[in-house]
Amino acid sequence: MNGKESIINKILSDADARCAQILSAAENNAAEVVCSAGESVRTEKESLDRRIASMREERIRNARANAELEAKKYRLAVRQQLVSDCYDQAYKQIAAMDKEDRLDFIGELLTRYAEDGETVYITKTDSVSVTQMWLNGFEKHLTLGNRYIRADGGVVLEGEGYEKDLTLKRVVQYLKERTEARVAVLLGVRNEQ
Repeated sequence: MNGKESIINKILSDADARCAQILSAAENNAAEVVCSAGESVRTEKESLDRRIASMREERIRNARANAELEAKKYRLAVRQQLVSDCYDQAYKQIAAMDKEDRLDFIGELLTRYAEDGETVYITKTDSVSVTQMWLNGFEKHLTLGNRYIRADGGVVLEGEGYEKDLTLKRVVQYLKERTEARVAVLLGVRNEQ
């Protein structure tokens, strides 16, 4: 039996050696996998850290750009309001003219814009100063209208199939359309792009 025991011991010894060898190879393989996974995790973490830093910088740039854009919009709105206030103030000053200045203003409108044969409509306030006799002085065959316009001043000229609105509000609006850019420059208001 000694021979059988020897064979069994030899088989067991070979099996133990083979198990130890497989176990050692598995432990080495596991250590390599852990090492490789650790390296992969470090590489992925570094990549994510770079990406996070890049995203943070981009968000800061975007927030700064948005803030600058909002500031420009605000400054532009304030400056546009300043220009509008100038025209509103001009309107108020012209509307507050005394009778003599109002008559001169209407006379200037008629001299520049009235054409032969037009009908002139005025405000009730101006009816004391603007008469048919006064209109005859322009030598344009102007006729004083039989109704009053609702306005703070100015006139409405009517011809065959057309009407010219030269009321104070419309004249100031027209003036604004023509001169707003120059007024903005004079006030130091420039468009910011």
